[in-house]
Amino acid sequence: MRTYERHRNTIMNESDLETFDPSRWKFRKIENFAYPGGVPVYEYDNHPIVDGAPDFLRLNLYLSKDGDYVTIWFGLLDPLFAESRLKSVEVPENFSFDVYDEVLFRGHITAPADARCILDALRLGRYAAPQVLSGGADRKLQCDMAEAAR
Repeated sequence: MRTYERHRNTIMNESDLETFDPSRWKFRKIENFAYPGGVPVYEYDNHPIVDGAPDFLRLNLYLSKDGDYVTIWFGLLDPLFAESRLKSVEVPENFSFDVYDEVLFRGHITAPADARCILDALRLGRYAAPQVLSGGADRKLQCDMAEAAR
């Protein structure tokens, strides 16, 4: 066995002992909220407004983790809850809250080494501060940066 192969195998064996923990990658677990089956959901901690509480009107990066199966998306925590919270707000014709969701990754992340490759490729730092949906003074749907929405 060559030296680089031995080194690679050592690294792979070390990382096999650890599992992927989203909180080590700036994702904060959302308290008192999980998808069916108890699947935990995390929000990208890129602004002081991200405090671990579920906010169904906030657009941000989210991650769900079912064992080692991970989904990462930009959008709303749950479009159905957002729609129900804004039912008194006028939305454009043919509008759907689902258009706010963009799945960035769906697959297995078993070790920190996998996470590093995947999250580096997604360039999570390029995403702006969270945005918040609301009804303006005219009761029409609007989307503001988190700073303006506070």
